[in-house]
Amino acid sequence: MKKIKKYKLECEIDHDYFLIGIHSVLEDYRLAYFLNHTFNIQLKRKNKNIEFTKKEGSFSNYDYDDINNFCYWSLVSNKQVEEKEVSKESFNLFEEISNTYILIPEKKNTDYFLKIEGNFNKITIQAITKKIHEIHRVMTTYQMNPNELRSKDFLIF
Repeated sequence: MKKIKKYKLECEIDHDYFLIGIHSVLEDYRLAYFLNHTFNIQLKRKNKNIEFTKKEGSFSNYDYDDINNFCYWSLVSNKQVEEKEVSKESFNLFEEISNTYILIPEKKNTDYFLKIEGNFNKITIQAITKKIHEIHRVMTTYQMNPNELRSKDFLIF
């Protein structure tokens, strides 16, 4: 009897976008407003938050499809804080009254991700990163390589 060869097909998704991490105390809608004003774009909040079946939390998402320049901008929150209801009878000084969910756990200090798809080069992305850093109440911004993130698949939507 002849042995049958078995082949294993592995599929790795190539990430063809630029990713910028943003640390800011701004609310998501305020940051989207300032990004719209700075880059003359029109980020709008999607009706549904990003949710996953295997991950807790619901993350806000703003997007803009620039059909004139063939690019797509997406602003995603990395954190969601959910307040718990605490009854007065069971109130404990050391009891947690909120849950914080993180989209990308290895970047838990990053507040937002700006995902840009399109025909950009590194110099343009560096200029965008610098302009975002100049927005009032943005502490820092930096470019990230999505291929180095273990949880990069959560950024595919």
